[in-house]
Amino acid sequence: MSTTEENKAFIRDMIGNKKRLEDYPERFDENLVMHEPASLPFGGTFRGLAEFKEFYPAVREFYDFDRFDLLDVFGDGDTVFATIKAGLLNSPTIIFLAEQFTFSGRRIVEVRLHICEAIEGCAP
Repeated sequence: MSTTEENKAFIRDMIGNKKRLEDYPERFDENLVMHEPASLPFGGTFRGLAEFKEFYPAVREFYDFDRFDLLDVFGDGDTVFATIKAGLLNSPTIIFLAEQFTFSGRRIVEVRLHICEAIEGCAP
């Protein structure tokens, strides 16, 4: 299995099973950079696990993880994209996300979340 395929399988497992990045310390770089859209309550750029732990509780308060569904995973080289249908907590609203993971080998070095404006852009 190629590194890209291994990384796709990892992202499929992590998101599909609603795990947290910190559940896989061997799979992310200690200088990991995460970009969250400014339109989200927790939007911003975060560096390293300490900053991740600071903003991540707001993520858990924003999404309804009972309605958080992985749609598909795509990969090319060191980049893996996951498309997600996400319900918002205490709301009937559903949004579609594309989460971009950049790897160095088998370790995530950067995560960038994109909100899809048009369902056709994210949903299979």
